[in-house]
Amino acid sequence: MAEIASDTPASKGSPHTAGHESLRTYVREALERSPSIHAAVANVEATLEKIPQVTSLPDPFLRMVVRPEPIQTAAGDMYFTLGVGQKIPLPARLNRAGRAAAAEVRMAIERLNATRLAVIAAVEHAYYRLYLTERSIELTKAHAQSLENLEQVLASQYRVGRVEQQDLLRIQTEIAKLRDDESRLGHRRASAVAALNRLLDYPPARELPTTQPISPQTFDADVEQLIVLAAEHNPELAVLAHQAERNREEIELARLAHWPDATIGFEWTYTEPRDPFLPPINPDTGVRPPYNDKSDEGDDNWALMLQFNLPIWLDRIEAAKREARQRLQRTRYEKQAALNRIAFRVFDAWVRVQTQQDTIRLLQSTLIPQTRQTYDVSLTAYQAGKADFLTVIDNWRRLLDFELMLHREVADLETAFSELQREVGLQLIREEIASETKSQGE
Repeated sequence: MAEIASDTPASKGSPHTAGHESLRTYVREALERSPSIHAAVANVEATLEKIPQVTSLPDPFLRMVVRPEPIQTAAGDMYFTLGVGQKIPLPARLNRAGRAAAAEVRMAIERLNATRLAVIAAVEHAYYRLYLTERSIELTKAHAQSLENLEQVLASQYRVGRVEQQDLLRIQTEIAKLRDDESRLGHRRASAVAALNRLLDYPPARELPTTQPISPQTFDADVEQLIVLAAEHNPELAVLAHQAERNREEIELARLAHWPDATIGFEWTYTEPRDPFLPPINPDTGVRPPYNDKSDEGDDNWALMLQFNLPIWLDRIEAAKREARQRLQRTRYEKQAALNRIAFRVFDAWVRVQTQQDTIRLLQSTLIPQTRQTYDVSLTAYQAGKADFLTVIDNWRRLLDFELMLHREVADLETAFSELQREVGLQLIREEIASETKSQGE
């Protein structure tokens, strides 16, 4: 039984297949160069900047009033008023807004982790596609060389009349088919190289070294345990968990709308001195009556201000609370749907891993050795004149198909395991598949 997982998330670890130094290099390059990852990092940094925006006080205000027609008072004429003020939201409202923004930052971080996992999986898929193409090219070349050697033997025997011409033509046809396959595989390799270069942010025509043979590995962990791990570590689910956290903070913000915000301020009014009104002198007494000469001084006026908004539109507040609660409910349903979807993908990838492991064991231990033996026996019988050449070609073709199938199953196994790791969100540990027989061309 293989271990379930290491403590290292797949998004932070190296590739999991033994002997993949080149793949490790490609994954490191992709993590460093991928535009998708850089975009996700920029999104995290941008989201982080929301916190000081929503937790700081709003801008203070400056108010200036100019009166073309002054207000006349005993102290003088009031032409100009200057006021400053600051709105002070409820401290709990700023705190809740900051916590909601922090939840958005955590969502962005999990999206970054999901992007990194996706890039790793994409690089591995492209690598295994290239691996399969190159193994097919090698195997096709090896079989073409073997048939060419056999053709030379048949040609010499045909010249002395020991074999029929149709046998020589048949083997030449098979060689031509293999050479055509080799040419098509060469074009397919160029496409696979371009796909891998795209993920590494390099030009498509950039040449890559030949991949090395892979020793298939076995993974026999319990699928239910894998589903539990995915529920704990899959970044898609983590995004929704933080989204629910943000929704809960938004509900609290909506509830706080019942409480008013305060605004404090200061006003200063400039008072311009003016000549006071002088009553006329009393002709009887020859004395001017008393008068107010306060306007001679022009004393400036100042005031303190305290203001509250009145949250009286309860329909609007209640609608905001209902909206926030429904958003939380939506997130809960989205999380359950995602959990079901991820559980299926984990199960599907696990089934494919188990199926391909069984197929590889069968190919390595039974089908390829027996088919190779059948081909060797039929070739010996043909050389002894006890079998026809068509049987030899059929057995050879079956051997080639099984050997190509082995490489395809290995590539599919690695691809399925890569998808399994992506869904679980952890680096899973495997053991090498024991096999006493290796296929031809490996």
